[in-house]
Amino acid sequence: MSEQEKKDLRAKIRKGLKESYENLLIRKAALGQDVVIADANGHPIVVSAAELLSKKKDS
Repeated sequence: MSEQEKKDLRAKIRKGLKESYENLLIRKAALGQDVVIADANGHPIVVSAAELLSKKKDS
């Protein structure tokens, strides 16, 4: 596999992960559910999916 093919594959994987995460947030927000994420120190925190989705759209 050439270096360009490796770069292309990594880009496809990153794009797929991003789309999957966004779809997860959309589904959970529609259901009024929360998401567990890590804070800056690596500690788990529970946040509303709708809140995360709105922050993602703002940035």
